[in-house]
Amino acid sequence: MNIPAITTEQMREVDRLMIESYGVELKQMMENAGINLASLARSRFLGGDPRGKRVIVLAGSGGNGGGGLVAARRLHTWGAKVAIYLTKSASEMRGVPGDQLDILREMGVPSCQGDQVEHLPEADLILDALIGYSLSGPPRGAAAKLITMANQHGVPIFSLDIPSGLDTTSGQANHPHIRQPPR
Repeated sequence: MNIPAITTEQMREVDRLMIESYGVELKQMMENAGINLASLARSRFLGGDPRGKRVIVLAGSGGNGGGGLVAARRLHTWGAKVAIYLTKSASEMRGVPGDQLDILREMGVPSCQGDQVEHLPEADLILDALIGYSLSGPPRGAAAKLITMANQHGVPIFSLDIPSGLDTTSGQANHPHIRQPPR
């Protein structure tokens, strides 16, 4: 199957048109992305039933992270044991991602700043919502640390939009970048 691709600039234009021309708000786009990520994670990686399954969500502070946090909320309501690892402190999360994190915290879903941990706990699946199409250069700081820990974990990693660390226009794999564990 040949899947069409678009460049980073084309994706920015799609987002701009969605908001400015079609009236689809950023909050709606993140909600749709997160619902679909959670649904696919449930059917493809969690055997159709996420109850009791352990899911780690790696979330950045932008739109990709917002979509990942929506997915975390959905999986939690379906019975998964979700833990969230952020690239920034909870107090630094703003806009729609910050709103989603506030909802999750009210629901009792644990979260912590990724650069404050040395390893990720046991899990059945990792959702990668760290960096979307806005990547500029190699991942740094907490994002780089979380990518490295995810790659060392050994469980399937399911990325929203594109694996964090890949350049969406050139396809270049920066160091580090999300990789699938060997089977």
